[in-house]
Amino acid sequence: MAKPLDPTLVKILTEYGENPRDAAWDCHGTWVVYHKAIERIAAKAGITFDMPEIVEAKASEKIVTILVRGFLEQRSEWSFGEAAPSNNKNAYVYAMAEKRAKDRVVLKLVGLHGLAYSEDESDDFKPDARKSSASLKKQDANGDDAWNSLLKQLHADFTDCKSVVTLSKLRADYRENARNDGWPKAWLEALKDEFDSFEDTLPKADDGDFPGDRPNAYVDAMRGG
Repeated sequence: MAKPLDPTLVKILTEYGENPRDAAWDCHGTWVVYHKAIERIAAKAGITFDMPEIVEAKASEKIVTILVRGFLEQRSEWSFGEAAPSNNKNAYVYAMAEKRAKDRVVLKLVGLHGLAYSEDESDDFKPDARKSSASLKKQDANGDDAWNSLLKQLHADFTDCKSVVTLSKLRADYRENARNDGWPKAWLEALKDEFDSFEDTLPKADDGDFPGDRPNAYVDAMRGG
């Protein structure tokens, strides 16, 4: 049973138009806020950021540390975002480090630092993603790990995506495959994370929002929502 939401957490999330029970969840006693919710809060609050500074970059070792400074009216805050094999399984370490840094800065600026963490702080905060060994260790027809085979194919497909439009079409293809093959929930959550992280590396379209790119649309559609 989830612990009661902190009144301050409820107040701040509500002020920015977020339903606390949809925007956050109890991760073993720690309240964690979805990255997409933090992005919406930053936009509504009018938070801006300086160009991020790369503090450490060891791409071959998948280690990146990025410093980000953000501004809200007359206030400013800064924080580091780190991505390394010890705290990250996502393939896009630069995007993950940036997301972590920005999320921490937003939480500080709106008064949520110490009350909640971003879902991108750690893979341990990913609800059901990559954590269900039973559902992620199914074998394919060749006897190989089906999840790793799927992930390898997804990363190969990403190389053909040069815009949010083409990524949206790829989401639709994977959604159809998920429905036909009955992919487990853990796969859907982990794939959503892969798609979201890759999307952050693409140039944004001028008119912005496509149906497949809206918050949680990919997973919701896969669930039949």
